[in-house]
Amino acid sequence: MRPHGGLAAGRASRVSWYERDMAARAVTEEKLGAWLIKCDPRADPELLETLVVCSARITSRCVVRGYRASMMKKGDRVLLWVSGIGGATRGIRGLGHVTGAVDETAGGLCVPVDIPVFASALTDADLRAAGVDDLEVQRMPAGSNPSWVSRQQWDRIEPLIGECAG
Repeated sequence: MRPHGGLAAGRASRVSWYERDMAARAVTEEKLGAWLIKCDPRADPELLETLVVCSARITSRCVVRGYRASMMKKGDRVLLWVSGIGGATRGIRGLGHVTGAVDETAGGLCVPVDIPVFASALTDADLRAAGVDDLEVQRMPAGSNPSWVSRQQWDRIEPLIGECAG
């Protein structure tokens, strides 16, 4: 007979590094600074044309079904990230907000947004030079939509946006 607190009990009470890591990274309303929607110019050729028109707006983007998509709500802040493929500059190209509920369309789930496109990119290089090198999209560029930015990350990004938005 094992005494209380023996090996079996110890294993049951231990939390793996993976579980700790996932719990620390899980998006919550308290942690959320902004959603980040990624766009790949290869998958959306019209996007490059949109990026050169400073008055352009992004009004809808596809997202993957999951707890993150179900958390998105009207008024949430959204950043537009463009991958550096097909002649685009990798970085943040717009800031806006969610305008309604995530909706099922023929192509999957889409979120209605209003994201004015910046006159110029807040590039990945600019972000890294300012010490913003820990975004999920920087660590996992091929991750699914939506990605996210924590409140602490947003506090470091927000002052950098002014020059690009004008």
